[in-house]
Amino acid sequence: MAESTAKPKSKDRHDWLVLVSRGHPYKQFVSDLAGYDPPEYDGSPESVVPSVMSWLATRPDAVQCSMPQEVLTSLPDLQLALAELREKWYGQVPWADLVMEAIGVGSESGLIPTAGASSPSAHVAEP
Repeated sequence: MAESTAKPKSKDRHDWLVLVSRGHPYKQFVSDLAGYDPPEYDGSPESVVPSVMSWLATRPDAVQCSMPQEVLTSLPDLQLALAELREKWYGQVPWADLVMEAIGVGSESGLIPTAGASSPSAHVAEP
């Protein structure tokens, strides 16, 4: 699994994260390249979320990140909301609706702070 985000007008500069399936030999080859040791995962949210959250917290434009346990705790609410949305859209949910639903659940769970508020356990990224 790889995540890539390109900054606008950034001449081919990408920010990326590689996650490797636990036990996959690919990890040893990637590790040999520039000493990068990609995090392993087993496909479960509990193995993916901490690595992704840790990576997101170190992005240059990160301001505040919730703790992985908070994200995992709110995951069932998101899954339920998305199941209801898929049912309403007969499985063809527009991307914007999915994102808005996720923002709504994140806001209700306190993962996305409102203006002037902050989560007491949130990690504040260093500039």
